[in-house]
Amino acid sequence: MSSLFIPSKRVWLCPLKYISKMVCPTKSTASGFDVLNIKDYILEKYVPLKLSEPIYSVNFVDCLNENKFPNEHSQLQCTELVWPFSRTGASPIQVPISAAQIMAEADDEIKGKRILEITLNMESVGDYFKPGDTIGILPINNINDVQLLLKQMELENNIDDTFQLLISPKCIKKTAKLPTHIPNRCTPYQLLRDCLSIHAIPKKQFLNVLANCCEDNDERAFLSSLSSKEGSNYYNELILERGLKLLDLLELCPSCKPTLEVLIEHLPRLLPRPYSIANNPVANDLKIIFSRLTEKPGVTTDMLNNLTIRFLNSANPLELPTITLYARQPNQFRFTAEEATERNHILIGVGTALAPFLGFLELKQQLLENAPFKTLGDTWLFAGAINETHLPHRDRILACKETGVLQRYFESFSRVSSASFHYIQEQLVAYASEFVEFLHQENTMLYICADGGSISKSIEKAIVECLTQVKHITPEEATQELKLYKQNGKYREDLWL
Repeated sequence: MSSLFIPSKRVWLCPLKYISKMVCPTKSTASGFDVLNIKDYILEKYVPLKLSEPIYSVNFVDCLNENKFPNEHSQLQCTELVWPFSRTGASPIQVPISAAQIMAEADDEIKGKRILEITLNMESVGDYFKPGDTIGILPINNINDVQLLLKQMELENNIDDTFQLLISPKCIKKTAKLPTHIPNRCTPYQLLRDCLSIHAIPKKQFLNVLANCCEDNDERAFLSSLSSKEGSNYYNELILERGLKLLDLLELCPSCKPTLEVLIEHLPRLLPRPYSIANNPVANDLKIIFSRLTEKPGVTTDMLNNLTIRFLNSANPLELPTITLYARQPNQFRFTAEEATERNHILIGVGTALAPFLGFLELKQQLLENAPFKTLGDTWLFAGAINETHLPHRDRILACKETGVLQRYFESFSRVSSASFHYIQEQLVAYASEFVEFLHQENTMLYICADGGSISKSIEKAIVECLTQVKHITPEEATQELKLYKQNGKYREDLWL
């Protein structure tokens, strides 16, 4: 899963060809966009942050083209790199997309995201993956963004030139080390495409260094003001609330020409993103489901969307797009045949967070069709979405209810006015007595897949309300009960950011 900070206000930036020291006035357009005048964010008095000495230096070297790997993810060349939460002995591999579908199109009117499913050909999955497992996908930055940044840095003619990263002779930091996520030999294009998170939230020290890269006085003062202690309110408004990133700032400050050394020092590593398996992978196929924002999509979901469209439009099956991924460590969320037969389950998920539960149900369906398994635990599913179209594989879920894979099924639709329930939280409270009675059975496990922010917290709050209402205890006592459930593995969460 994956998620992205959504600015509370959309920001319109004047195109570069119309910018002359950013003198466009601050006003609201007919479409509701804001025109940003950087002069409105320049402080009369502030104390600029002290500039530190550079840590790195870039040395361009002669290198034969045969030694370059344009199609391989550049981080794969880093021998000392640690892959977050990787399974022991698991290294990233490239796998082709063997099938793809758009499950729901974006709907701006009801704030619905595009939902897609892709199938990956793993050649031999065997028993390596189980429902509830996750994979780490190595993203690449949007190629158009990379090209824009290279142009701004005046490196259009050097994108494929090989450089070596060294510790700068001016570096005074005794413990300085070369970053492990950048290959020994790299090109500017590979660096910006594969290694650096160019859409990361800019820190104040980075803004201060960017100010020093500006030729224009107003642009320098604007970035210096944002980075100063006195400009904290401006920083909060433009960077944290409106979500301006590096490319936005460079559009506002066209005279700013950061170097490779600056970006390497101040941009974090482009990290893999976790995705839940959306099937019970007994053959070669591994499925994932994801959603994509229309505006400012996440880096990984944007990449996956582009690969999906490329696959769907491809006329040559021999040129299948590939994804680089690795297996992540399994945890309590893993769903096995033993779990299916020995325990009851309450599953709670909203939108694409239902993905792992599709694998749970698929495994139960296969066990029901297998003669030795005559008795399985009962399963309840609470599913939420904006409408029926945006609830992944709703037809399969309803079929599971008919065939006895699901014993109880509850669904809610937040953007359907005629729906009996709009949110899972409402439905939990409405069925509080039955829910608590089933939850308190010794062999009942509670699985929740949601974001680690508002949704997971509101679901937990609803469960606390159920316990408070049914057991006639205080919210503090109910919260403590859930805490014990988490500690002993009865309450299992798959949270994403």
